[in-house]
Amino acid sequence: MRITLTLTLVLAMAANAAKAGETPAQMARSQNARVQQSIDTEMAKNNGHTGEQFGWQVNWFMGSIMRGCRAWPDDTWLEPTEKSLLKLAGTMEEGPDGYKGFIGPYIYNPTAYWVDVHVSDSILIKHMLEFAMIIKENPALREKYGESADLFTEIGKKHLIEKWEKRGTLVVDGPFAGYKEWDMFCKPDDIKGEWFREPNARQGGAPMPCIPFNKAMDMATCMLQIYYVTGEESYKDIATKIHTRFKASLNRFNEYYTWNYWEPISMNDTLNPPRPPFGVVKHWVGTHPNRPYQHGELSNILFAYNMGIVYTDDDMRRFVRTNLTAMWNGDKEAPKWANSDSRLPDQPASALNPSEAGTLWSVLAPFDATILELRERVLGANDVIGRKEIENIKAAGVGFKRKYAPDVVVEELPWSKDIGENTGGQMFAVALPSVVAEGEETTILAKVIGAGGEVEILVRPAEGGELKSIGRARPGGGVISSTKWDGKIDGVRTPGEYVLIWRYNGGERSWPVTVR
Repeated sequence: MRITLTLTLVLAMAANAAKAGETPAQMARSQNARVQQSIDTEMAKNNGHTGEQFGWQVNWFMGSIMRGCRAWPDDTWLEPTEKSLLKLAGTMEEGPDGYKGFIGPYIYNPTAYWVDVHVSDSILIKHMLEFAMIIKENPALREKYGESADLFTEIGKKHLIEKWEKRGTLVVDGPFAGYKEWDMFCKPDDIKGEWFREPNARQGGAPMPCIPFNKAMDMATCMLQIYYVTGEESYKDIATKIHTRFKASLNRFNEYYTWNYWEPISMNDTLNPPRPPFGVVKHWVGTHPNRPYQHGELSNILFAYNMGIVYTDDDMRRFVRTNLTAMWNGDKEAPKWANSDSRLPDQPASALNPSEAGTLWSVLAPFDATILELRERVLGANDVIGRKEIENIKAAGVGFKRKYAPDVVVEELPWSKDIGENTGGQMFAVALPSVVAEGEETTILAKVIGAGGEVEILVRPAEGGELKSIGRARPGGGVISSTKWDGKIDGVRTPGEYVLIWRYNGGERSWPVTVR
C-alpha cells in the first residue's frame, strides 16, 4: 500500500500541472481525458470491475479535476467533468442486496476475496457530491447540470450512507460514531453470485476491525456534502459524531497536536483473550509514519471546520503550530519536515527523518501566512490550479473565517474543558463503550510511549465535583492496558454523566462516560 500511495501521489502532482502554454480549457479537457483513460485502464486489470485499488488510483486524478472546477466553476471545467463523473458512476455495480458500489479485489487479500468497501465508495462519491455542491452554489448552472447533480446526490444518499448503515457497519456510542469493516465477500470475479460472511478474511486470518480515522472521516465529508446540498440535518448529526470521536483521539502537548491513525471505536475492536500481534485490540494503534495520511486527514478536518462542527479556532491554531514548530526545520529555502509525533518523548530517530515522514500541511494555507508562502514556494511552474487557489486565498485574506458557516462559533467539547495538557507520553486513552447500560461495565484502555509507568484513572461528575480514583494501570513497551469499570464510585453506582481522566507523568487525557 505504501508504494502504491507514493506512486499515485507523484502521478497526482504531475496531473495538477498544465503543459506549457496550456489554457484552462485545454487543461480541463486533457485532465478529464486522463481520468477517463485511468478508469478504463484500472478496470481492465480486474476484468471490467473496480475495487479499492481502483478507487485510490482514480481518486488522485479526480481530485485535481474537482480543484479545477472549484477554481473555474463554468462550462470550461464542468462540462467535461460531468462526463467523467457520469462515466465513474457507471462503473458502480450492484451487489446481492441491491446496493451499488465499487466492487473488486479485497486489498488485504485480493486473490481470495472480492468485496465492497467504505473507502473506495467515499473517496470517489465525494467528487460527485462536490460537483453537486458547485451547482447548488451557482444557480445559473442548475438548468444544464441539475439532473447530474441530483443523480450524484442520490448516489451518495442511497449507495453510500444508507447502504453502509443498512449493512450494519455504522457504530454509534453516545457522542461518538465510526464504522466497522464489512465481513461479507464474494469469490473473485463473481459479484453476481452469493455473498458469504467471513469475519477473518484479512491476511493471516485476522478478525475484521473498525476502519481507520481517515476512512471514517471520508464518510463524514460525504455526509456533510449531502447536508450542504439537501439541508437534511441527520447527515450532519452523524458526521459530527464521527469527528467528535476523532477529536477525542487528539494528543495535546506543548500546544501541538498529534494523533493516532487508528483506534478502536467499540468492543468489536478488542480481543479476549489477547492475541498477537496487537494484544487486546485487533489492530495497531499509533501515528501513521507515511506523509500523505495526516495531510489527507487534515483535508477532512478543514472541511468539517468550514461546515461549523466540532473544531474550534484554537484547534486550527494548534494544527498550524504543529506544522510550523514541531515539524518544520524553519528554512524557507530548503524546508524539511519531520512527522507530527517527532517531539514526543523517546521517539526513534526514524521519526525525525525527513525522507520518511512529514510534509507541509498546505491545506492550512487559508489560516496562516507562512504556510501560504511555503505552499506558493513549492508550486510547480505550470501548476495553474494551485496558483489560482493561492490567488483566491490572498483575495479572501488569511484568517479563521469558516467558508460555509461564517457566523458559527464552536465551543470546546464540554468534557475537554479544564483538562491539563498532556506531556506527550500518553498516546491512547479510551473507554468502550462510553454509554454503560445497567448491569454492564466499560473497558478502559491506555497506551503510553516508551517503557511506561503508572497511569492513574479518575472520575468526576460531568458538571464538576470531586475527583475519585477508580483504578491504576501500567501500560508500556507498546502494550495496551485494559481496566474494567462498572460505574461505581466508592462502591455506589449512580446513573449520570461523568468524565474519566487519565493522569500520567504530569499530563492528562479525558473521556465522557454515561452511566445508566
